[in-house]
Amino acid sequence: MRKQASKQASKQASKQAIISLYQYVFGWVELTLKDVCIEIKDGMHNLPANSSEVGEYPILSAQNINKGKIDYQAKRYVDFAVFEKENKRTKVSVGNVLLTIVATIGRTAVVKEDKKVLLQRSVCVLKPNCLLNASYLKYWLDTSSLQSYMQTNAHGSAQAGLYLNQVENILIKLPPLAEQERIVKILDRFDSLCNDISTGLPAEIDARKRQYEYYRDKLLSFPKIG
Repeated sequence: MRKQASKQASKQASKQAIISLYQYVFGWVELTLKDVCIEIKDGMHNLPANSSEVGEYPILSAQNINKGKIDYQAKRYVDFAVFEKENKRTKVSVGNVLLTIVATIGRTAVVKEDKKVLLQRSVCVLKPNCLLNASYLKYWLDTSSLQSYMQTNAHGSAQAGLYLNQVENILIKLPPLAEQERIVKILDRFDSLCNDISTGLPAEIDARKRQYEYYRDKLLSFPKIG
């Protein structure tokens, strides 16, 4: 088991070295999310029979992810035994990114608090590797083109959803980490300015929101290589 883990780590390190080389030569590289995430897991497909409306360990659904925030007040909770078993599979940690993939598709949030939580099937957790900034990933998933892609490719009628392999194969344009951090700082400032608008005419608020979305998408576009 240890030998297999070591082999996997070595393979991951080699892949990251190749990616870094491409970034050095071309400035950015286009990859799938599974190339730059250690793990991508969805939540529980069926709620445990003994889940309840009160408890210590919340089960987050798509309803708990909204406007880039995580609401830890869940509708269902489980006991320690259930949490411990399921947590071995998903283990949501600080620096992970949550993405809603069923019914309400495309909402995102970066995990910033160390909370013991589980996920329902409607939410998946993405765990960026050392080459990917979590906030950059969130902003990338928020772009108009990615939101449109996720909505268009969702399956099902009653409750449309994305399969996990679809999420894994989403393409991301990845500049070096320092450039990702620069982009994130700019978008964080812009996002903060937009969120500060709590008064004013709806048309003004909507115009500022559309302006933010335009510059976000522009900032996250890259010239073609070659």
